[in-house]
Amino acid sequence: MRSRIVPGLALAAVLSMIATPPRAQTPTLGFAGLALGRDVDQHLSAIRDRADALAAAAAKVPAATLKAATALVADEAASPVGLVARLLLLWLGGYLAERLFWHWSAPWMQRIVDSPLATARQRVVAQAQRLLFAQSLVLSFAAGACLAYLVAAPRGLAGVMALDALLAIVAVRSARAIGRFLFAPGGPRLRLVALPTNAAWRAQHGVTILALTAATGLLWTTLLRLGGADAAIADSVTSLTLLLCALVCPAVIGSVVASLRGTGRRSPRPVAVALGLVPAASWLLAQAALPGSAWAVLVLGLAPALSLALGDAARTVAFGPNRAGTLTREERIVARVARNVALIAALLLLVEGLPGADQGLGFTMTSAIVSALLILLGTDLAWQVARSIIDRGLAHVGGEQHADRLATVLPAVRTVVFVALSITAALSIASAFGLQIGPLLAGAGVVGLTIGFGAQALVRDIISGFFLLLDDAFRVGETIESGSLQGQVEAFSLRSVRLRDDNGHMHTVAFGELKAVTNFSRDWAGLEVPVYVPLGVPYAVPAGVIEAAVAEIEADATLSALLISPPRFLGATALSESSVRFAVLIRTVPGSQARIRSELLRRILSNAATSGILLGTGSSVA
Repeated sequence: MRSRIVPGLALAAVLSMIATPPRAQTPTLGFAGLALGRDVDQHLSAIRDRADALAAAAAKVPAATLKAATALVADEAASPVGLVARLLLLWLGGYLAERLFWHWSAPWMQRIVDSPLATARQRVVAQAQRLLFAQSLVLSFAAGACLAYLVAAPRGLAGVMALDALLAIVAVRSARAIGRFLFAPGGPRLRLVALPTNAAWRAQHGVTILALTAATGLLWTTLLRLGGADAAIADSVTSLTLLLCALVCPAVIGSVVASLRGTGRRSPRPVAVALGLVPAASWLLAQAALPGSAWAVLVLGLAPALSLALGDAARTVAFGPNRAGTLTREERIVARVARNVALIAALLLLVEGLPGADQGLGFTMTSAIVSALLILLGTDLAWQVARSIIDRGLAHVGGEQHADRLATVLPAVRTVVFVALSITAALSIASAFGLQIGPLLAGAGVVGLTIGFGAQALVRDIISGFFLLLDDAFRVGETIESGSLQGQVEAFSLRSVRLRDDNGHMHTVAFGELKAVTNFSRDWAGLEVPVYVPLGVPYAVPAGVIEAAVAEIEADATLSALLISPPRFLGATALSESSVRFAVLIRTVPGSQARIRSELLRRILSNAATSGILLGTGSSVA
């Protein structure tokens, strides 16, 4: 389903996770006496207590940091300058290894920049090489830093801190590499997320700032823990780091949105404001001792934005950059499928939690809601794939031999697939919420059987229509006759077919009422054109006139294209008291009989007038 329904369902999920304690007695009147009011008051009180604890612990952070740094230097048994020099040596080893790799792989990078992007395969290969190259740079830095660590690593706790610092640097550089892979601020040809260059640079800088903020805070926490600081102080630094990241997010998003002004794009300001508030709201819920709610808000809040970015990336890889501004049907389908896959992965992450972390949701109601969302997204994904295949078949109408049959059958197939997927999704969602669908299916079978006995005509119409389409009796656009009705097939449903006759009247006929069906538009049409000549005219004269007219028809390129086979002059086919009947047998494309007859008679009349022959009329007898 559309990603804009996810925030509303996220609110329902969060509210369902707020446990309501059993009531010991009847609550008094007023909001404060309600169970929900007491829960809100408790959580607000928890937030206030947590804020006071963080403020008290933050006041002790400078002294604890100085104490931890002193302990690390003392454990190193060297001067602070020597310790800093060793740390710089570790960074220098990684930097030199990265520079060497860059120099060695410069031709590779140039091939990536100059790579052709005409086909989807070429774009996939180019993007894969970009990602591999970016991560190879990070790995080369990590390898050089590790070699330097083995040679000049500090001893004791300082060595542990140095290793954590290297890991933090590698993490920051990996985040920057992923940002460059998505936004490509220096190369619009290879940019996956459709952003202007200015916005792409701001997004890249925002990723760097967030990564540096998180890495710095986590290193600070590690320093405090290694230095023997109180656990409450170290936890306060972690919480404040997360709060700082939550506050930086709106600034980064606002900077990117501000750069979109004047570009002709629709302003994403409301979505950006909501997205910027998601980290802060998640942090507040975590401080209120609601980790499940915090996890739900974070995942459901960020998942739509990430899914949009991944959908844009998938569309760009499949079809290339879209500079027209309007997406084609195929581009919309690919982007929507990619977004749904991303949303399904986010919901699975919401239920299960991160690997190795106990952060999944264990609430029955929340799991049911998430399961319903997964079913809806999976159904939408299956429908998009099925509809794209059917629409691709309909797009070939007119270009293949049996394209008109596809135009007749595929709309019915599309309707059946949609109904089947909708029923399956509805039953699956009911089962996810605990409804026993076994009795429901049994009851539906009994009801269906009862309706079937009372609606035998309807069942007959549907079954008759199915076999008529299976036998390829007629197609949309063909002219058919059944009983007293004749007309062109304009459309049909599961039960009936609509015919338009020559007077413009629309006839809706149930399939069960169609008996013997005569199709006037299949393969070829035959007609016999009679010509009556008075008695006494020599046989060779009218025969020559008719044969000359037939030759003119064959010589006309426009008319000959309508002929299945050359016209055949049958000669004299009947006699009467006053005339001789001649005939011409023609096989033509269905629907062009009237034009061929008119042109042939016009040429016969013209040739007859030139030859001085009077054409006769009358009933002929064999």
